Amino acid sequence: MSATLTSILVAAAARVSAPLVKALLEKHVGGVAGEIGGTIIETIAQNAGVSPAELPQLPSEDLDVAVRATELLAPELVAQWNIQQAQAIALQKAEMDKGEATWTWAWRPAWMWFLGFLWLFRAIAVPVVDASLGSDMATALPLDALFWLTTVFSGFYMGGHTLKDGLAKWLGVRP
Repeated sequence: MSATLTSILVAAAARVSAPLVKALLEKHVGGVAGEIGGTIIETIAQNAGVSPAELPQLPSEDLDVAVRATELLAPELVAQWNIQQAQAIALQKAEMDKGEATWTWAWRPAWMWFLGFLWLFRAIAVPVVDASLGSDMATALPLDALFWLTTVFSGFYMGGHTLKDGLAKWLGVRP
């Protein structure tokens, strides 16, 4: 959402004494917590009968009415947002606490960090050392080998379950 739209809506919330809407817009528009701010803006637009992009062109009287209506709904919107956040956290915890051995999931992030290190090492450290010492370390870790290593990892990471499920379906076996 644009800063202009946010400032127009904050001003309207201040005019109509809608402290909850004003606080939510000031603190939660954009960034990580922007979802509730976006919900507030969408609700204001819905109450005004326009799209969020059309809010700046709305007459201030109509905007004030929409903000007042949103202020009445704001506690419910915040409660629903909190429930949604709690459900997302619970889902993430359940995913982490499946009771499986650590290696069944830890190999993916370990490989991602390892590949990231190799790419940074090859792209930054190797050229610096080669230039400063006149060596030829670049031949020790050629980019094409690093590219193929990354490709194979990506294939396992992104295609492993797809391949497993496809083979199970093709063979008529339940995974």
